[in-house]
Amino acid sequence: MKPNSVIVFPERRFALCEAFGLFGKENLVYKDEFRKDAYDSSNYTNYYFPNLNADLIFNSQSNKSTILNLNLDEYKNKIIALSENDILFEKYIDYKNKWPDCKFVFIWMCGEVITKTLFEKCKKAKLDLFLSGSKQKGIEEYAIFDYILNFKFFYYYIGYYYLDSLISNINYKEYDENQAPIFTYSKALSTSSWRKHILNKLYLEYPNKIQNRISINDSYDLEFTKYKHFETINDYSFRNYNLIFESIDYSNNVEYFITEKTFKGLFFNRPFYLVAPHEMIKNLNKDFYLLNSEFENVNDFVGNESLKENYSLFCEKSKDNHTKLLLYIKDYKYTEYFKKLLDD
Repeated sequence: MKPNSVIVFPERRFALCEAFGLFGKENLVYKDEFRKDAYDSSNYTNYYFPNLNADLIFNSQSNKSTILNLNLDEYKNKIIALSENDILFEKYIDYKNKWPDCKFVFIWMCGEVITKTLFEKCKKAKLDLFLSGSKQKGIEEYAIFDYILNFKFFYYYIGYYYLDSLISNINYKEYDENQAPIFTYSKALSTSSWRKHILNKLYLEYPNKIQNRISINDSYDLEFTKYKHFETINDYSFRNYNLIFESIDYSNNVEYFITEKTFKGLFFNRPFYLVAPHEMIKNLNKDFYLLNSEFENVNDFVGNESLKENYSLFCEKSKDNHTKLLLYIKDYKYTEYFKKLLDD
């Protein structure tokens, strides 16, 4: 029997990872044929979500199709999960003209800043539900701001749901005196003046304490992005300590967001110090263990003479980060918001 409800994702990019993060990949039933020729020739990818008794339709050929070609008349309840372009170019007006009874949802969980322009356009669109993992001034008035919402996205986007079973099989390592006490992964150093400024000062004040590389492995130039993310298992699991720089300037507490950098630090259960906006650090310290709770500032961390002595202690304190991360990711509480929209 055809479900009464449908949720449509008009733009291909990121949408599937967003849906997996919100509803759980294991909770969605793939409805299309498992044949390459059938997949390649279809404009849409289809799933069924039993918890909402709803079909989920994704645009799989974004340059060749439009959701306006879909026949949604069979569905009583319709949600359109708008893309960034739908908001910026006001394409939602066309959707409303075709389906006057549809509800609009916007999900921003890709680990990028939600610009003032985009935020203003979201307000103009009068969304029925707005979920954001990016902070912007006044966002709580219009959206549900969840500072770690992006973790649900990165778990799938960088393929780390494949690595869960790996964590329990990574053997505990002792402090390694053959490497620098601190490793920092900072491939954007040359284009990031604030990160470069901090690291250059630390290099001068504490020589031989920090090793900075794009990756600890020479094979980091693998062609595919997902493989690059997998290569960093070594960077996060087999260093002594990690110094992680978030993407957004640490002084920006107005428009910040969390990326895969922090996600990886928590995922691999190793002690790390995070350079990020103060409000983000404050929130993370409530939910997870960061070395920020042990040291007043980054200089205090890098210059500390007891890092080797306290290594086992800090590893022990970090050991539950992965479990806490997965508890959050597997909590599909936002399903209830979609249920309410479909039932109204």
